[in-house]
Amino acid sequence: MGMKAILFVDDHEVLARLSCEILEMQGYKAVSAYSAKEALEKFDEQDFDILVTDFRMEGMNGVELAHKIRQKSPNTPVIIVTGYGPVDGGKDVNACLAKEDLFPALIDKIKFYLGESESAPKTQEPAAVNS
Repeated sequence: MGMKAILFVDDHEVLARLSCEILEMQGYKAVSAYSAKEALEKFDEQDFDILVTDFRMEGMNGVELAHKIRQKSPNTPVIIVTGYGPVDGGKDVNACLAKEDLFPALIDKIKFYLGESESAPKTQEPAAVNS
């Protein structure tokens, strides 16, 4: 199997790095890029299983980036992150998440798109404490 690789794009470097650390704690290989241009370069250098990108960035925005990535790799799921309400990404975008609710929502979405959400049997959910 190997680790699933995520490309996380945000022009806010600290946020991108922190997000990648959280994703790596979840067992993913997470690579950050700080612009759409850098993201496209990294995408050419290595394979990623999923793209997570901020919507509003200098230069090319997240939806434009999603479109370019999809032209290179039509099956790569794309999640757009936005602090400005929902974005219509059209057919190139699988999901749109609000920045203020990024975790754990992003991890759930990544698991869903990478086909990992069914791996844990439902019976293993922890019982309610203090019931």
